[in-house]
Amino acid sequence: MDEKKGQVTKPSATACVDYDTKSNQYSFLLCADGINNGKYAFNNVQFYDGVWYHKFNAKWHMASESWFMYQLQVPNVSANAMHAPPTIPGANGAVCTGGVATCFAPEWAMLNYLNREISARTLIGFRSDFVNDKKGQRTGVATKYTENTLYLSHYIGSTIQIRPEIRFDHSWDQRGYDNGTRYSQFFAGLDLIYHF
Repeated sequence: MDEKKGQVTKPSATACVDYDTKSNQYSFLLCADGINNGKYAFNNVQFYDGVWYHKFNAKWHMASESWFMYQLQVPNVSANAMHAPPTIPGANGAVCTGGVATCFAPEWAMLNYLNREISARTLIGFRSDFVNDKKGQRTGVATKYTENTLYLSHYIGSTIQIRPEIRFDHSWDQRGYDNGTRYSQFFAGLDLIYHF
């Protein structure tokens, strides 16, 4: 155990419940993950997640997910902090109110994937996200974020996958991009994935 680095081994619980219809048209998954005392440590997130999958027909598919996560006693990194403990390398502090040393740092999100199969090897999709990092503990900036992505996925044979995408991100309450200088960013990229 190395508490100075925030690497504390803790027994944690994970439990999931899954339900799939016989037709595989619907699927529901609920999970609680990493559940323990929830105190601030490197990636000691208390995570509750729900996923719903729906197959409209042979070509159209959708998956929706929502989650809630938090940590307790997260060091206050705001200017009004009073006697806050130091943060752990690789783990953000929180923007707490009222001059407290630590606080509860929650985050919740919703996202949706909508996919259209073009052929047996190709699909096109759209992903939209909303994240509310209420204390900035997960992203470093206490704000709401939205993200919208248009992507294509194509297999060459059975092992090589090409996945180009374009994405637009926006932070709503604070400037969340380019070291706090911009509200938005645009991204274009290409993944080349080898499956083995």
